[in-house]
Amino acid sequence: MWERLRRLIEPPERLAIGLMSGTSADGIDAVLVRLHGHGSETRVETLAFHSNPYPDEIRDRIVAAYRGSVAEACSLNFELGGLLAEAALEVAQSGGVPIESVAFVASHGQTLYHIPRGERPARDAPFMPSTLQVGEGALIAQHTGILTITDFRTADMAAGGGGAPLVPLFDELVFRKPGVRRVVGNIGGIANVTFLGTEQNDGMAFDTGPGNALIDLLVRLAHSPHPFDKDGEMGARGEVNPALLARLMSSAYIELPPPKTTGRELFDIDMAKLIWAESGERPENAVAVATALTAATMSDQIRRFGGPVDELILSGGGVHNPTLMRMIRGRLPETRVVTTAEYGVDPDAKEAIAFAVIGNETLHGAPGNVPRATGARRPAILGKLSLP
Repeated sequence: MWERLRRLIEPPERLAIGLMSGTSADGIDAVLVRLHGHGSETRVETLAFHSNPYPDEIRDRIVAAYRGSVAEACSLNFELGGLLAEAALEVAQSGGVPIESVAFVASHGQTLYHIPRGERPARDAPFMPSTLQVGEGALIAQHTGILTITDFRTADMAAGGGGAPLVPLFDELVFRKPGVRRVVGNIGGIANVTFLGTEQNDGMAFDTGPGNALIDLLVRLAHSPHPFDKDGEMGARGEVNPALLARLMSSAYIELPPPKTTGRELFDIDMAKLIWAESGERPENAVAVATALTAATMSDQIRRFGGPVDELILSGGGVHNPTLMRMIRGRLPETRVVTTAEYGVDPDAKEAIAFAVIGNETLHGAPGNVPRATGARRPAILGKLSLP
């Protein structure tokens, strides 16, 4: 096996596939990249990208799984492994690359449950910090014939970290610019930020709170024909109840100082139902409140923990919501708010690319976490290897 790994990392460049299925559970993002070097010398070229939406039945089961049975989690682990393998094969084909020429697949998998430090998500049960991503790596390796790296978050948690966010390694490699105070943010199901070049907290990263997941839950309660607020239309028509927004902003998580991480377990259907009821069951108002909460938690924590920021560079599905983007810009009038597309990185592909880069570090025996972002005691080599 070691000889095989040596042959993979000997060439100055290699092809890799990154797979990402986020907290929104809307589908699988697959990217084919060419990686040059590793560590601070890393350069990334994107060759192909596509996103495979989950069938409604699979998406519903993923969303419900964190309150479901062990049998359901067991089955989803293998079912999603098969879907992830299909996505890998498809992106290689769309990039015109034989799958056997790909050095490795790096798959984040689908988070079913995440328990960071200090959270007791279920009836004050004494659960220890832990995390569970599914999408079996052995299946991906067998179906593709390619070495597969999965389960990136557990090594960071074993080292005392929160297991997230892990994208700061990529953010620092790609977006740092001397003399410019930047924050790189991703608005997926949960929103996160990385501070680059700020006087107060350079290199710090954390989850700010809800992203799209809470908005999506309210859209589903409204029985919309779309699984998300298409073009931000519902949120734009609604009115934000300021008293309700203030109550939501007083959440214990939002008040916590970094490093910190969270997930769907906190910003879940119970919160969605509260917003729904307090909004008089008017869908537009409920979606407007959830959208404002995402904008407020990200913007206010950027200001609180990072001080003045020159530029906020955003990625993730949230960048396609004009109402959300308008709210963020309104709360950060002194900051230039753009998407990663301005710097040559597809906002939808960014996190899949990031895990391909982390997988490359794993193959080189180098750490993939940033301890000041996750709170880990030490740098850790991330991921588990599955051989075909």
